[in-house]
Amino acid sequence: MPLAFRAQGLLALAALVLSACATTSPRVPSSEVEALEKVLRARSARHLIAQSLRLEAVGVRLLRALPDADPDRHVPYLGLIVDDATDTLADALGIEKREGVVVLGVVPGGPAERGGIEAGDYVERLGPLVISTAQDLAALDELEVNRPIPVLIRRGELPVTAVLEPEYLPWNVAFKIVQDDLVNAYSAPAAVTLTTGMLRFLRSDDELAVVVSHELAHITRAHAIGKMGLAVPTTVLSVVAAIVVPGSQRLVSTVVEKVVANVIRGALTKVDWDMEREADVVGFVYLHAAGYDPRAVTALWERFAVELHTGRSYGFISDHPPSSERLIRLQRLLEALRAGVPPQSILVGDLNELPPP
Repeated sequence: MPLAFRAQGLLALAALVLSACATTSPRVPSSEVEALEKVLRARSARHLIAQSLRLEAVGVRLLRALPDADPDRHVPYLGLIVDDATDTLADALGIEKREGVVVLGVVPGGPAERGGIEAGDYVERLGPLVISTAQDLAALDELEVNRPIPVLIRRGELPVTAVLEPEYLPWNVAFKIVQDDLVNAYSAPAAVTLTTGMLRFLRSDDELAVVVSHELAHITRAHAIGKMGLAVPTTVLSVVAAIVVPGSQRLVSTVVEKVVANVIRGALTKVDWDMEREADVVGFVYLHAAGYDPRAVTALWERFAVELHTGRSYGFISDHPPSSERLIRLQRLLEALRAGVPPQSILVGDLNELPPP
């Protein structure tokens, strides 16, 4: 037998002997482990539900107060947080598991709370819509809603009818959480998403509103469309480079494509950065309009700069300007607000016209 195999065998035998001698008492039955796992999953679900409700409440408060909202834009909103029922969600809510859509929570002061809907209710019908999955509620946006909506729910074994008077928001935005330790937030044309890492980093609803208002500004200013436009020249020129330098010289072609992509991306970095700068300014005004403390903006960006140091320096193809630059700009905005500059002037004005700090 080769020496290496004999050595591996001896190591395996030693590990077996040591594990047999290890102190592992008291013995933990697998049934107890499974029972505790179930409890912990339910507690984890309750925690995530609470965070989702917190995020929704902050997001809706910001939407209600948008100072530049289109008066002709009306999106019906019920203030419901729902999901397809699972065993874990049922345990978290303390209800019996059944097939269907369960209410995880209702936004304080929203139509669902005013209509008497509670966490743990199952939604069975919304107006003319039969609700089988959480996705069915998205069809609310397609309904001509101009009067109260009857809702059929099931509370325990009892069917209950509620009547909801919908409110109207200027934008259709979903607020989502993804389980990720990275401190991050991002937006799409109809959604704002925060990671669980970001939620742990934020210390208050004011700080949460800073992040959400920034992402809302990306949506209201259609930055996602602009960002897609940034990728078009890079893609086109990369294709041209591949045609000019054919497959027989693929290594050269790859180098050319990368050079072209980096040059174009670097040249357009200012456009990308200006979107972030605009979202900072517009988000600041949104935050103030909704009644959140604007001082949280500078406090949070300073913590970003100190604790998340990767955003402090300039980069040729970085997606964001450095935290230090953003902190200075936001401090100027705060000082302008204290000096009596109307928020609407900040929203539409030239930053260079604001008074220095």
